[in-house]
Amino acid sequence: MNELLPLPDDPETLQAEVLRLRKVVTALIRRAEKSTTSLESAESGFTLYHTAALLEDHVRERTLELEATLAENERVTHDLRLAKQALEAEIAERRRNEAGLRQAAMVYSSTQDGIVVCDPEGTVVAVNPAFSNITGYAEGEVLGRNMRMLQSGYEGRAFYLDFWRALQQSGHWQGEIRNRRRSGEPYLQWLTINAVRDADQTIIRYVGVFSDITAVRNAHDLEHLAHHDALTGLPNRLLLIAELDQALRRAARSGGGLAVLFLDLDRFKLVNDSFGHTAGDELLVRAAGRLRERLRQSDLLARLGGDEFVVVLEEVTEPERAAGVAQTLIEALQQPFLLGGGHEVWIGASVGISLYPADGAEAGALIQRADTALYRAKEDGRGNARFYLEAMTRAVEERLVLEARLRRALERGELVLYYQPQIMLGEPAALGVEALVRWRRPDGKMVPPSDFIPLAEETGLIVPLGEWVLREACRCLRRWLADGVPIHSMAVNLSARQLRLHALAPQLAAILDETGVPGRYLELELTESALMENPDTVAQQLEALRRLGVSLAIDDFGTGYSSLAYLKRFPINTLKIDRSFVLDIPHDPADMQITAAVIALAHNLGLSVLAEGVETSEQLDFLIEHGCDAVQGYRFSPPLPEAAACDWLCRHATTPAAGR
Repeated sequence: MNELLPLPDDPETLQAEVLRLRKVVTALIRRAEKSTTSLESAESGFTLYHTAALLEDHVRERTLELEATLAENERVTHDLRLAKQALEAEIAERRRNEAGLRQAAMVYSSTQDGIVVCDPEGTVVAVNPAFSNITGYAEGEVLGRNMRMLQSGYEGRAFYLDFWRALQQSGHWQGEIRNRRRSGEPYLQWLTINAVRDADQTIIRYVGVFSDITAVRNAHDLEHLAHHDALTGLPNRLLLIAELDQALRRAARSGGGLAVLFLDLDRFKLVNDSFGHTAGDELLVRAAGRLRERLRQSDLLARLGGDEFVVVLEEVTEPERAAGVAQTLIEALQQPFLLGGGHEVWIGASVGISLYPADGAEAGALIQRADTALYRAKEDGRGNARFYLEAMTRAVEERLVLEARLRRALERGELVLYYQPQIMLGEPAALGVEALVRWRRPDGKMVPPSDFIPLAEETGLIVPLGEWVLREACRCLRRWLADGVPIHSMAVNLSARQLRLHALAPQLAAILDETGVPGRYLELELTESALMENPDTVAQQLEALRRLGVSLAIDDFGTGYSSLAYLKRFPINTLKIDRSFVLDIPHDPADMQITAAVIALAHNLGLSVLAEGVETSEQLDFLIEHGCDAVQGYRFSPPLPEAAACDWLCRHATTPAAGR
């Protein structure tokens, strides 16, 4: 047979060719069938039939080949159609994405809301222009820095713990937050933060969107400021009274109780004076935050002003509950505060407690009585809590009367100086005295120094009182020196308030000049706590005093800070061992060891030592044995009026110390 023609490529032509061949084959088969029955030529019929059968095989083979090609073409066409549809869908999706990205970029750049993108640690990786408009920070100033740089300090530690816990658990947080602009101005923002996760559900970014709602809140803020403290945001006295009145009504209806805690920060004034009002304000804000963290949501915390706070605890039926909360607040404020300037400061707190219904049924009365209890807590050494007692009210009234009388005593000359001898144990023996102020009332009764000296310190009367003592002591010393009284030195106590006076050295110089007393005869005694209130300023003051020729002593050594650092830093001449260490010699081995160690320490530092409160010969012998330089106490003489002290000095000028 002739060689088969190549297959056409066109599917329609292929199909037509198949149909044509089928028709030819069918015709040939019919013709062959007829030829097999014909008697004309058996051989011719066989040949035609055989030819037709062969042709049919070729046609069938060709037909199968054509059908396979046609099926392949149809499959390829289908695949191309699907690929085209997929490509068109992808192109459409990309166009939609590009449009979305353009829209998002336009929103990102033009929105009035600030947008910030951070990594999981809170480091800024991107901000939009509105962020800079609101915060005042340019993009380059915040990229790579932590978002903590925006914190204002208004929100406490508990706030941020909850903030991050919510983000990590749910990937979302929304609410109000106070931050600071670049200028330092605090502002209020409404912030929404969402976490961005990768395919493994790992957080890779946080996106924050915020708006400045300060202006929106202005009207509300005016009312808010009328009832809240502007610095801490806490309720003020006005709102405290209103809320406490409501709490009292609830307690009356339920038959329950409540407690009012009046809290005052210890040593706040020292921080404020040392580091400035900005540091003081920051400390108040941080202290308020710590207090809020330690209280229940239902507890009321208010600031009355200065460093005074009030807490109202509802559903308190047992005093122990109030005492426990008070102790928690005290402990919270005993931890150090790190302020913005890098200053680490330690403060503390004292708390007064009043209870409803035991101590009153009105808001004003409960606050006043908690304040009275606070006074008792501070009087007992600070850093503790005290309950209100009726007797405390009477004590406060008596103090007010005493303060008024003390002011009049200064004006009327009711104060006098007594002098307690001090015996120098060296050879030849020398004598000195310590000037001690006494208050003799017009009725002849003596007011103990323990009653009026703390009051004078608290009210500020210690400043004019201290000046009077200095002048009167120098006048007495001038008289004694003029009369030839054998005196080596006169010791005068300086208060912490006096030491803070910038005019102290000029004041003392004027008194020495006025009385004609050489400075070498005067010894100024200071407490350890007074030295440590502001070491830099104190060091300058002491140097100025030393230039006047006076000597300096630390009074009651061992009962305060007892820091070796200040012994090296300050120009001290003498340590005075407190009477509490001498009292039980020779019966208390610990006191004996402490006293001997102080004497040895002082001598190693080139300082002299005076022991106070020497009352027995055994105590004196122990002190002499261990090289104590001087002694003072009832073993030799109590404090004496001027004339009696002068007589004592003259009579004992040549008597050995051990025999006095």
